[in-house]
Amino acid sequence: MRTGSLIFIEIQFCAGVDHKMKKDLKNNLIIYFSAVLAVIAVKVYYRTADSEMLSWILAPTTWWVQVLSGISFEKMAYVGYVSHEYQFIIAPSCSGVRFLLTAFVMMVFSFTHQMDSRGKKIVWLGASAFFSYVSTIFVNGIRITVSIYLPMMLGNDVLTEWLTAQRLHTMIGTVIYFSMLLGIYCLVQCIWSHAAMREGTGARRITKCLVTPVFWYFAMVLGVPFLGRLYRNDWDGFWQYALFVTGICTLVVLMFGLLGTAVRRFGNAGAAFVCGKKT
Repeated sequence: MRTGSLIFIEIQFCAGVDHKMKKDLKNNLIIYFSAVLAVIAVKVYYRTADSEMLSWILAPTTWWVQVLSGISFEKMAYVGYVSHEYQFIIAPSCSGVRFLLTAFVMMVFSFTHQMDSRGKKIVWLGASAFFSYVSTIFVNGIRITVSIYLPMMLGNDVLTEWLTAQRLHTMIGTVIYFSMLLGIYCLVQCIWSHAAMREGTGARRITKCLVTPVFWYFAMVLGVPFLGRLYRNDWDGFWQYALFVTGICTLVVLMFGLLGTAVRRFGNAGAAFVCGKKT
């Protein structure tokens, strides 16, 4: 009789766990579906948007560029923000919307399942949108400032038939956007792990900080355009661009991994030194 009661309790417990898992999965899918719809809506909106329609991101980005660079920009209706002195335009193509969407989906799909209630998942959806917006302005302002000054510092002598002004621009954008995406994920992951009191080995943390943002960056920067090209059967310049971006990202990942390993070893050496001094 006692054995039967234990079996009944175990069955009830398993049923409760199974129900909770199904409920969590349903809530996660609702959030994921909402995020995908938001991304599609923004991409459709961005495709036909002019500078006036994108003022919600171009205006604060221009302000941040002015703070960083000291360059004054003048707003020109339906064109963007123009610096006549430096002959530079912050146009809709400079808005950083793709980085915003990449950061947004990365945040939502990477951390939503770790929330233990529907309310927290909804709050995280909104927080991901806000954080992605703020970080895009911050990162894009840095990218634009570097894009203005770096070609001037290098001069025309550095530009060759291979390293054209367009490729230099792509290189600057890829390095800054990709590096910052890695940094954003690692920052959020570190905060989340600390709040949840989770620990892991240094190698495991470094690997996780690399794999997830790498996946989302390539999915949004190359994966989505690949599907569009496949639909239109238009491959002009795509494979050269994909190879160029992949090469730059590979170098950034290697540098990031080496830096993380060096910091971890330095920290371990410092801890060992302190412990040795105490003994």
